[in-house]
Amino acid sequence: MKRPLATLRFLGGLLVPGGVLVLAAWAVQREEVVQSAAAPYAMNLCVGALVASVLLSWYYDQSRVLCSASAVVLTVLAVTHIESRSYLTPVVAVILLPLNFSIFGVLKERGVMTLDGLSKVAILALQAFAVLWLTERARIDALDILHQPSIAYISFAAGALTLLTLVFNRRTKVEQGLFWALVAMFLGITQSGAATSAPPSDALFFYAGTAGLVLVFAVLEHGYDIAYRDELTGLPGRRAFNNVMEQLGGSYTFAMCDVDHFKRFNDAYGHEAGDQVLRMVASKLSHVGGGGRAFRYGGEEFLIVFRGRAASEAEPFVEALRRSIADVGFVLRSPDRPVRKPRPSQETKQPSPTKIRITISVGIAERSKRHSTPELVLDAADSALYRAKESGRNCVKLDESTPRAFLQPA
Repeated sequence: MKRPLATLRFLGGLLVPGGVLVLAAWAVQREEVVQSAAAPYAMNLCVGALVASVLLSWYYDQSRVLCSASAVVLTVLAVTHIESRSYLTPVVAVILLPLNFSIFGVLKERGVMTLDGLSKVAILALQAFAVLWLTERARIDALDILHQPSIAYISFAAGALTLLTLVFNRRTKVEQGLFWALVAMFLGITQSGAATSAPPSDALFFYAGTAGLVLVFAVLEHGYDIAYRDELTGLPGRRAFNNVMEQLGGSYTFAMCDVDHFKRFNDAYGHEAGDQVLRMVASKLSHVGGGGRAFRYGGEEFLIVFRGRAASEAEPFVEALRRSIADVGFVLRSPDRPVRKPRPSQETKQPSPTKIRITISVGIAERSKRHSTPELVLDAADSALYRAKESGRNCVKLDESTPRAFLQPA
């Protein structure tokens, strides 16, 4: 049940804010009265949003978003400012737009002022010069096949499918932003008739501005993830927890979790295997019940915050989490295992994977008269965690001041 809920949360996050912005733009264009009122501001929206997306992506060192926003700018310029005798230029630009989005989506982010970032800019610049040379020097009749609207639609379909695949595989805000920006440009180009070299309408400027806003939000959300989300595990990090601490009020409970013998595991099997263990544990913690929210506190330590729950109420959920981690184990595969699974007919025997039992120790503390601030509750949870380690690990201990704590075995 938890996996479908996680998928639903991811799909909900996919719609915000990119999907909402595109849906709002589509709704505005569907209502004739609203469309007429918004038409005089379409150009201002287009210029302002695209300039903002270019400047923000430059400031945040996001070369993929920078080049994608620049591709939108070049496409709008090609469609609106090229002379009618060069009708092939806007058509080719429309076809190249989704292909550029796909290329920049697939490539990894390594900054703007790097060889990789400058290579992305060079790809875009070479395309612009090639399109201008093509329309000025090449024979139009020999390339008339590109004038068919179906070619542009196929290009957009391929680009959208590529980006959607990246969205589900990588699950980052940049891929989501590129996908919704491409959807906005597709709506703008189809409604303005750019794919058929018809004179562009205000719809193109309006949707291009929407694409720029989507990319602005993608840059900002990606910057937030870098600052507040742990890159290895995907959980919110220490800085995010510090913000939550400032907002806590009423009753709440902290559960401090620590992976047992993690340093010994790292020394025996290597840091790559250790990273895999942390990801596995983080995945389990992210699905904890009772409304708990998991954070990576540092190293092999994790923290779960239960708002509105006492320690005794949170304990069953933490205990179920501890058992699920201990029961699933961790499969350590041989480093020389084949990339592809051998066929059953092959008689070569592969070494069986090694299964290692991973456990966690947990200390739980709640807000009380004795622990009246988040810092004191955190210290109490840490002390309870120390007691859990002294008791042999792989167990859950309540803070000693908790009413039920004296019932637990020492």
